[in-house]
Amino acid sequence: MSESIDDEETQDILKLEEEISNFFEDFMYDRGGSPLLGRIYALCVLTSPDKPLLQRDLVEKFKVNPSTISRNLKELESWNLIARRREPGSREWKYQVEPTSFRELLINTYDDNANTLQEKAADLIRIREHWGISLSKESKITKKGEQALNVLDILIEWIDIVEKELDSFIGNLQERFLELEKRIT
Repeated sequence: MSESIDDEETQDILKLEEEISNFFEDFMYDRGGSPLLGRIYALCVLTSPDKPLLQRDLVEKFKVNPSTISRNLKELESWNLIARRREPGSREWKYQVEPTSFRELLINTYDDNANTLQEKAADLIRIREHWGISLSKESKITKKGEQALNVLDILIEWIDIVEKELDSFIGNLQERFLELEKRIT
């Protein structure tokens, strides 16, 4: 019986992680990135911060050429979404989500198209509601299940903050720029 519950929990969490991966795949595609880019980012988001991903892990998981993974990792780095670090004495790079990752991702999207951000918020809320109901109690209390639901909650809250605060933030930046511009003339 216990193995059946464990298997059910694992399936619940895998389905939730797949839905989050699909969300980021669509999100990255909307920004001009590849679907694989979204899947790699989702895996970085869902991976524990104390166990960053190695490039070979990604090659193994996605079964693609190492150069394809490398190119996608460089793109995520250039967007300031992931960080590359090396342990002292190690030759392998480790990749993990940057602390400012969600901010970068969502503010850039908001700048490009506010409607897209609102659509993405609605998608996240729908995913969260579905999995809040669908996950078994056992799955919700496992570390992976809790982390996946937490990712959704953080993203939903962050979109709300961005929508509420961005206009005043941009206004403050414009005021500061005008102050600096006055010093030139």
